Amino acid sequence: MAVVLFNQEENKRTEVKIHNGHTILRAAKQGRVALKHKCGGKASCTTCKVEIKDQANISPPLPIEEMRLGEENIKNGFRLSCQTKVYGKVEVKMPEDPFKARIRELLKQQEK
Repeated sequence: MAVVLFNQEENKRTEVKIHNGHTILRAAKQGRVALKHKCGGKASCTTCKVEIKDQANISPPLPIEEMRLGEENIKNGFRLSCQTKVYGKVEVKMPEDPFKARIRELLKQQEK
């Protein structure tokens, strides 16, 4: 069994157990973690991008990921959750919702 620990906004953490070789996106669906995805796991939209600092227990980046995300993003730990297979314990940082980020930014500006 593999384990995916999803680090979400506002310090919310969800741990999901999956079979070895399943993708991070599948773990999110199984654990009812709200990980955005539009293309159904075909690596064509990049909305399921996540950050993984320790990549020891995951599959290496596929050429499609390198094409979609770019070499620099891959080097910085970003991966497509629909293409990344898990083979142990993995900690995943989920992106902040863009609408919430914009609202937070506007509220900071109002405080000034």
